[in-house]
Amino acid sequence: MPARAGLALLAAVSAAGVQAQSPLDEFELRPTLGQTAQKSVRTAQRQPPFHSPPGSGAGDTGFVSTNVPAKSASATVAKNAKQPAAASAPTNNLSARVRQTIERDDVTGAVRPRAVPRAPEEEPFAPVGVRAGSFTLRPSLEVYGGYDDNPFRVNSGKLPSTFMKTEGKLEGESNWSRHSLSGELRGAYTDYFEVPGNDRPEAEAKLRGRIDVTSVSRIELEGRAALTTDAAGSPDAVTSAKRPPNIYTFEGSAGYVQRFNRVELGLRGLIERSTHQDAELLSGATLDLSDRDYTSYGAALRGSYESTPDFKPFAEVAVDRRVYDHETDFTGVRRGSDGMRVRAGAEFARERRLSGEASAGYAWRKYEDPTLENISGLVVDASLIWRATGLTTVTLKANSEIGETTLAGASGVFHRQASITVDHAFRRWLIGTVGGSYGIDDYVGTSRQDDRLGLLAGLTYYFNRYAALKGEFRHERLRSTVPGGDYSANIVMLGLRLQR
Repeated sequence: MPARAGLALLAAVSAAGVQAQSPLDEFELRPTLGQTAQKSVRTAQRQPPFHSPPGSGAGDTGFVSTNVPAKSASATVAKNAKQPAAASAPTNNLSARVRQTIERDDVTGAVRPRAVPRAPEEEPFAPVGVRAGSFTLRPSLEVYGGYDDNPFRVNSGKLPSTFMKTEGKLEGESNWSRHSLSGELRGAYTDYFEVPGNDRPEAEAKLRGRIDVTSVSRIELEGRAALTTDAAGSPDAVTSAKRPPNIYTFEGSAGYVQRFNRVELGLRGLIERSTHQDAELLSGATLDLSDRDYTSYGAALRGSYESTPDFKPFAEVAVDRRVYDHETDFTGVRRGSDGMRVRAGAEFARERRLSGEASAGYAWRKYEDPTLENISGLVVDASLIWRATGLTTVTLKANSEIGETTLAGASGVFHRQASITVDHAFRRWLIGTVGGSYGIDDYVGTSRQDDRLGLLAGLTYYFNRYAALKGEFRHERLRSTVPGGDYSANIVMLGLRLQR
């Protein structure tokens, strides 16, 4: 009987050993499906209490980069089922708190970007504008009170006067994805209180349009109308008039621009009309100024090459013809003329550093009357904005042109002028301005030449985006080769600017 019991016990042990034996070695990489869970349980039992979890994408067998066998999904589920839920229990484990924060913030495990502070605006008090359909309008109104110690710009016998100047402006531009339309309307009136007959109106209207024919071609249109008067102290001014007569100017141009890769060619035609109002004299008579009226016709061809996105050199040739309403003026002189202008320069488009255009060239003008001397000379034109620092902006302008004059013996006047203005922000709401200008007016055919000097200093205090207090001081000086033609003037202004 004991022998039979021993044999039975031995047989049971042998059967258990056969059942426990795996048909695949423990280290073979491809176990059968039914044995994977069993081996995973044995592997999990051999893991130390402190171990690293398997890497992302680990399989059911083998080893990950941490050299730790991976646990099977069934073993993990069985283990979690035996443990009590502790979601609501507080934990002091740092990794658990971090994991809970990530899950709560719905983050996929990537590093959360930090909030980047907004950069301050370059022009924090610039007008925001008013939306009107697909246009943005920017209206403004300026009212100044001031003092001028020489409003007539004379050498002697100065008559100082206080004055008030009112100026309104409306700017607008389209917000279209294709084509473009923009315009500007400005009007001003200066009323001198102590000197009658010197009030000066000013007005100007501009309209610019662009039609995008294709992605590489466009049509450019521009129109301008202006109202002004002869400048005080000018030899063309009617000194015996009750008030300066008005001068009306109308201009229009149309052009076609075609782009060939980086090369751009444009042809533009233009027309200009200038008329003068008759002058009412102090004696009660009327002076006819129609012999100053003329019409100018012209055309310009321009080619440019975009060497870089912010630098585009160009060359331009322009011709024009001026035709007066009267073949001869009231002194018997034929003032019609033909002109030509050749120049080369470059456009700059680095708005945060340097933007604008600058050029130099040569101009000619030939007059119909043989008694009038032809005019030619070097011309320089520029309109540049240089942002020297985040607080300082420098504006440079230059202009050269051959204008008309009624001075006896002079065929025309060659104007050359340059100016520089520096704006500095002491605070975002406090802007200081200084500037200077210098110009030469050469009356060709006579010995007269006028040198003009201008100095400027101003301060602008912004209350908010809609209102600002402005103060300004200007000094003007002219030195002429004609005896008694010199003058100087000082102007002080203080006013309020409203804008939207």
